[in-house]
Amino acid sequence: MRSLALVLAAGIAASSVACTSSAPAGAPEFSSVRERLAKPTRLYIAPGTSTGMITAARYTHDGWVSGMTPLTVSSGEVDGVLRADGSLEVSQFEVGVNDIEIPESVFGKPAQLKDVTVALPKASLADVSWTGEDDATATLTLALDLQWTLVVDGNAAPLGAQHLPPVTVDVAITGAGDHVDASLALDATGELWNWADLLKLTELELSLAAATQDELEM
Repeated sequence: MRSLALVLAAGIAASSVACTSSAPAGAPEFSSVRERLAKPTRLYIAPGTSTGMITAARYTHDGWVSGMTPLTVSSGEVDGVLRADGSLEVSQFEVGVNDIEIPESVFGKPAQLKDVTVALPKASLADVSWTGEDDATATLTLALDLQWTLVVDGNAAPLGAQHLPPVTVDVAITGAGDHVDASLALDATGELWNWADLLKLTELELSLAAATQDELEM
């Protein structure tokens, strides 16, 4: 889940420049990304930095008709830490998606999927391959839960969590010292959800950019 680089506008005052170029007083300083990840690290997914696509099919008198709908990622975060054995433990992975419109022909009235979230119910481990102290790749296998609320003509019905089959997430990690950037690519295929054999979702793709927010917390 490509890589996002957080860019902070430099102020014209000398004190502002000093602030963006050094860690806050009392904050830990790390010499590399590898050293930073040896401590629990949280990466944030900011709105507008990531994309996705979902494939939906609706049943008609001519059979199933499929179509792809772009997704807008609204928020998310990834928590992880390098273990003593060098493996990467991801303890949290959660991505929120803005409302998804459902063709009115499916229910005969306006309908949407709201509160769409993909989340990791339990921690996952992955081997990490380092090409330098600040650059690494990993492949995660995540069994994710997909949650949402179905809204038809203004009436909301929260749907139970859909347990997706294990999916592969390719991760690229970079950065420098206190700052970490990561890109994550996810592609889940198969029947992810089926509503009364009228509507089903068959593929979910996410291309995510995440980063620490050390500078923003100054």
